[in-house]
Amino acid sequence: MEASAKTLLEGRTIIAEAPTGLGKTAAVIAASVYAARCSENISKILFLTGRQSQHRIVVDTLLALNERLPPEVPKVSVVDLIGRESMCGKLDIQRQCYCEDDGSPQALSSRRARLRQWIRDRPRHVEETIKRGRAEGSCPYHCSIEAARDAEIIVMDYNHVFVESVSRSSLSSMSVDLDSTILIVDEAHNLPDRIRMGLELRLTKKMVNAARFEMEEHEETLERDGASDNDLMRVGSSIAAMRRLGGEMERWMSAGVKRLEENEEKDMIVSSSELLQVFRSSLSSSLEGDGWEKGMSGLMKILAEVRVEESDNDEDPETSCSRLFSFLDILRRFESSEAMALVFDLLADQGRVTSCLLDPSVISSELISDCAGSILMSGTLHPTSMYVDTLGIDRDSSIQMAYSSPFPPDRRPVIIASDVTTRYAERGEINTKKIRDHIGAVLDSTPGNVAVFTISYGILEDILEDRSWVNKSFKIKEEDPDMGKADVSRVLKSLEEGNRRNVLFGVMGGRFSEGVDYSGGVLSAAICVGLPLPPPSSRQSATLEYMSQRFGREKGWRYAAGQPAVNSVLQAIGRPIRKEEDRAILVLLEKRFSGRSYSRLLPDGIVTIPCADSDMAGRLSKRFFSRYP
Repeated sequence: MEASAKTLLEGRTIIAEAPTGLGKTAAVIAASVYAARCSENISKILFLTGRQSQHRIVVDTLLALNERLPPEVPKVSVVDLIGRESMCGKLDIQRQCYCEDDGSPQALSSRRARLRQWIRDRPRHVEETIKRGRAEGSCPYHCSIEAARDAEIIVMDYNHVFVESVSRSSLSSMSVDLDSTILIVDEAHNLPDRIRMGLELRLTKKMVNAARFEMEEHEETLERDGASDNDLMRVGSSIAAMRRLGGEMERWMSAGVKRLEENEEKDMIVSSSELLQVFRSSLSSSLEGDGWEKGMSGLMKILAEVRVEESDNDEDPETSCSRLFSFLDILRRFESSEAMALVFDLLADQGRVTSCLLDPSVISSELISDCAGSILMSGTLHPTSMYVDTLGIDRDSSIQMAYSSPFPPDRRPVIIASDVTTRYAERGEINTKKIRDHIGAVLDSTPGNVAVFTISYGILEDILEDRSWVNKSFKIKEEDPDMGKADVSRVLKSLEEGNRRNVLFGVMGGRFSEGVDYSGGVLSAAICVGLPLPPPSSRQSATLEYMSQRFGREKGWRYAAGQPAVNSVLQAIGRPIRKEEDRAILVLLEKRFSGRSYSRLLPDGIVTIPCADSDMAGRLSKRFFSRYP
């Protein structure tokens, strides 16, 4: 808390590896409120999280904090905000809200004022706001945005700051200026990938054709509304350009598919200049003959203006024109940058281009430096220096802190099996049977619930193809990729009921391995099967090459592949231990952790125990629970 307050008052950044159990959420909120109230230059605190379950923890912390404040100290005001689609529930294809009931402007204004005041009265969970807003006939998103203008803290997703297409409108609507804002990034180990995802866009021939159809519909609307000849001419020129682009794209995509087939590859890197040449060929003789660059600008302007009627069967609020606009914007911005790669692969039997950001620092560096102060924290922000590098944080204006776990290591031993692996070349029925034997041995010796996390749903299915090996006293619960928030809550509640032992099978990086609070010692063991290294691909090769050129060969491999995989494992095995009295045995079923390449990527505070086979895993588990029943 002291380190955070001091750093924020100096307008700097703290990057903190802070294990579970330190009370880091309470610490950084208290420090941030203190710094904001002490400084005339700070007007807002943004608490960014990646999951809605973490929103609840923040709001609960603020409720508890307010209860402890003396009467003469003003309560901390907060607005909890999630995506517009989730809060409104009713958006048209232009992302305009129609969730408010019909009524006079005066009645609507009064309802909105009541809901805004209700939100400001005390910290509210977003679910409460949605329920209240819908009951009163007021838009919960709109009223939350307005209430946020006066709130000290806004709890929201990373995208509101780190995805430009979202932040451009979101922050301004809440009167947020980053230069007078404290930024708190929770679970910051996820931030690099979230930034990459924000610029991951796709281009297909189908999208180009659909965008042209939308333009033609837009043209018909303009004619019906009596638009000027000049406006109709602009749209008509763009439609003609799109027809040529469709033909050029067809030829280019077909040639790309042929190259993949000839080289027997699943994907390949294509250059920005190669793809831009397709647009040059289509636009150089269109749009009043002003050359392809002005033609591109004219086309993008029309793409941004296109409005089409909503389809009853269309659940996607985005139009093809808006998608094409976003892709072209990325293409132009990163045309000469090595930080962006374009990957060509197949969707069904059709060609597809995906933009892949290799360096998240091109987005995060300036945003973080623009803030009045910032805190990046996570239990697996390991090592902090990697995140300083990959996020482009200025070392002179930041400090790095690595806090030790408050829990005794003998209550959370880590067993490493040396006879199993998920390395692709060594997979097979014999290896899978050994993995089952290890899990079965731990189940036989464990008195409570067990969580098993694999590297993929495919590996999970292989393990559970035959379920006869699972101890019959355990009820199997299996993660599904289509699970929603309510499904996850039901599973967690069933673990807490205690009527029967459960074994939960999930995936690393999934819904149950990160951002879920298994409170009350509900898990007695966590088992991680394998090492979730990224599979070979053109994107991964480009990332590795880029990181190696920037940071050197050793760091390049560590930053691009090794450390993120290890940190995903650390996140998963960190689920059972939430309080000092908790105890759990942690098992890594991956022999690569026995070698130096990966063992050196583990934090120093982890005490590991080598395990030769499943019999030994069973004996170690039995001994542990005899000591900590």
